[in-house]
Amino acid sequence: MRQLITAIVQKHEKDGIDIYPGAMLSEIDAFEQKIGFPLPDEFRRFYLLCNGFGCNEDIFNIIPLAAIMEHPDHYGDNWFYFSEYMIYLDMWGLRFLGDNCYEIFNASDLTIGMTSSLTEFLQRFLKGNVFDPGGLYKWHQELGIIS
Repeated sequence: MRQLITAIVQKHEKDGIDIYPGAMLSEIDAFEQKIGFPLPDEFRRFYLLCNGFGCNEDIFNIIPLAAIMEHPDHYGDNWFYFSEYMIYLDMWGLRFLGDNCYEIFNASDLTIGMTSSLTEFLQRFLKGNVFDPGGLYKWHQELGIIS
């Protein structure tokens, strides 16, 4: 996870990226209590390393835990939005399916799970940002979320 975050930072240094200091375990615990389910290990590792980031490219963000909790409409009984672009024009969330199973989804089509892996999600962003070949929206097209 650390190498992936480093690669994202290196790719976006010229355009601008803010990496937020890692969350404390107590912050993660409070977040899990608020949303009502445990985070997958990948998300815990990510948030311990960096509590989100803000990237000037496409105004793409991984949202800090406190910012998620400030917006009750950004989380529910079994889900929360963890990423957005263009100041909440579009969002990606994590849904808890029970029995230690999760899926990442896009707000454009809540019925389609994209992946269960934050690493895969971040690798797609690293490869093609939001709109470039290999990026998040090309992935949406592959999955049938958008045409």
